[in-house]
Amino acid sequence: MKKKHFIELRNSLRRRGFWVDVINGEFVLDQWYSKSNFCEMLDLLTSLQISIKIGERGIRLEPNTLVPNEIFNRIECFNRDELRFIPSSLTIPQGWRHNPNNDLSILEIDCGIASLVFALNKVGLYTSMSCDGHGQIEPKIWLNGYSHIQTIRKILIEANQEVSFAYDWEINKEGGSSVLTAKKRLSNDNWDVKKIQDDALALSEYVYNNFSFPFDRIPNIGVFNNDGRLYN
Repeated sequence: MKKKHFIELRNSLRRRGFWVDVINGEFVLDQWYSKSNFCEMLDLLTSLQISIKIGERGIRLEPNTLVPNEIFNRIECFNRDELRFIPSSLTIPQGWRHNPNNDLSILEIDCGIASLVFALNKVGLYTSMSCDGHGQIEPKIWLNGYSHIQTIRKILIEANQEVSFAYDWEINKEGGSSVLTAKKRLSNDNWDVKKIQDDALALSEYVYNNFSFPFDRIPNIGVFNNDGRLYN
């Protein structure tokens, strides 16, 4: 498999919420994930009849495996209803570190915003519910309480300076929760889940590359109190 195709498969898995890196020819899942998340990724790949084997820390493609563009697209929009439970001897890699405290099911998260749900939770901005809008309404990601509203607003301001988004992302109060959502720039535009997924991946990459857990600092801006006020 050519390097270009490795990157394409990596990106498709990330878009679906499985944040992998290609390390020594293996697709290695981030250590934020649980064993059950790893099994979900295995089930996804085997359901799409991609020939894989277990490596030291991740999964490897069997020699001469070709993954057509159609499969990349199917990975990105894959949902739990498409699972085919195929008997398999594949197990968790011995060298992979995992998170036993993570109880999120990635395949139950809508494909349009799964990568962003991952990135927020990885840095400690915990989500409670999410929906990509299914092409009918705006995407929404709920977080409990209001403590991270100003933090996420600052993230969005910084990200917009470096990333071009299809939609305008914002966070607001809704009931007892904070809601990260997107707005159309033209009211008569249609919602496009692929564009939402593009935005979610781009914002995820920004969060993943610039912040870490526990989330307490935005570079070059300052530190936030629990009430969202900034001090230096």
